[in-house]
Amino acid sequence: MRTRRGTAIVETEQGILLNAMPRDSFLLPGGGANFGESRIAATVRELYEETGLKAFHAMFLFSFQSRKNDHKVFWVQAIGVPRPLHEIERIGYYDNNVITHISDRKGTQYRNVGIEHASDSTREIVRLFGEYKMQHQDFFAAMSLYAHRIEQHYDKHSFLSGEPLYAKNGLSMPEDIPITQEPQK
Repeated sequence: MRTRRGTAIVETEQGILLNAMPRDSFLLPGGGANFGESRIAATVRELYEETGLKAFHAMFLFSFQSRKNDHKVFWVQAIGVPRPLHEIERIGYYDNNVITHISDRKGTQYRNVGIEHASDSTREIVRLFGEYKMQHQDFFAAMSLYAHRIEQHYDKHSFLSGEPLYAKNGLSMPEDIPITQEPQK
């Protein structure tokens, strides 16, 4: 039986955010949904636990089945500076078939590595996302502008103090983070 996994695609100026546990391949942030937890809630929770990023918007993109996981893949916009937390040892960014800007918990920077250092599932999900994004270029451009405005709106010092964005907005649960419908083809 496959694990119900929520998977985040977080685009940054450096590329698509990836993370890795010790001696493991790079993966997209996310993880298994707890009993009774939705995949969007698992995605937002795991993104925060693994990187400290706080989601303010998420959009379901597609489902993907790997050997181990039944993924629900979400495009997530978040605020904060990603850093390896909890079980995560390193973060990096997927950009043009290379994993760049790799750093660990101590802030040590590592050389770029090829995409073969990412899991097969991560490579395929990133490929599918690239195709999906090409089909909906105008939508993603508009949403990126929206994200930039949100980032400018929030006082970074108070926001990064630990209070989740959904609490600042008066929302009670991570499941209440705004989720847009999939763009129409």
